[in-house]
Amino acid sequence: MAAFLMAYVAYISNRRNYPTGVSVGFRQFVRDTLYALPALLTPVILLGGIYTGVVTPTEAGALASLWALVISVVYYRSLGWKQLVEVLKSTAKMTGTVSIIVGAAYSFSYIIAIEHIPAAIGQVFLNITTNKYTFLLIVNVLFLVLGMFMDTMAIMLVFVPMVLPIVNQLGIDLVHFGVVIVLNMMIGLLTPPYGVLLFIVSGISKTPLRPIIIETLPMTCTLIVLLLLMTYVPEIVLFVPRMFGQLK
Repeated sequence: MAAFLMAYVAYISNRRNYPTGVSVGFRQFVRDTLYALPALLTPVILLGGIYTGVVTPTEAGALASLWALVISVVYYRSLGWKQLVEVLKSTAKMTGTVSIIVGAAYSFSYIIAIEHIPAAIGQVFLNITTNKYTFLLIVNVLFLVLGMFMDTMAIMLVFVPMVLPIVNQLGIDLVHFGVVIVLNMMIGLLTPPYGVLLFIVSGISKTPLRPIIIETLPMTCTLIVLLLLMTYVPEIVLFVPRMFGQLK
């Protein structure tokens, strides 16, 4: 993904003659690195806590957030008390929104489960095709369309459980399927009309949505090409877990 996007960025930067960055000397590099060191410890706390088993992922997220808050206020002094109150208000609103979405999704999932809707949907899919590659294409198109209109949390909680029995039945590797679906939902965050990341970028940069959508469209198309490549060449996804003996 990085290689695909780097190639596009290099192409568009050369085509538009964007200015090059200023060269940084070794001493300045060391100074900047030391200054950034407290911030760079945030992912160390997050991932280190999870992989060592000291804390759960939720607890690791809380610890990393607390660390980021402390260094922003005490070390970098980039966050005043007034700004801190605004951050807490914004966080409360966002948490409330996500909680409502998750709650509604769980309720919907319960109804779907007791009505045996996944089995019915599975039968519909199997009536269309029993070829796993055709099935993956249909699922990709379906999830891309859903991503244009729905939140990723709702898609993950409601629609993924619907197709999971068919995935097992067709012998599709769950790691491969999971990565493909996650990338698919990530692309959904960039697609109008509901693309959440588009609204976030618009709000931060104070830029209207239209030019943002125009600029991100080629990158979205690049990611869709990558999605299809990952869908039909599973080794792109699976070679790393196989390398470490997690898969046969």
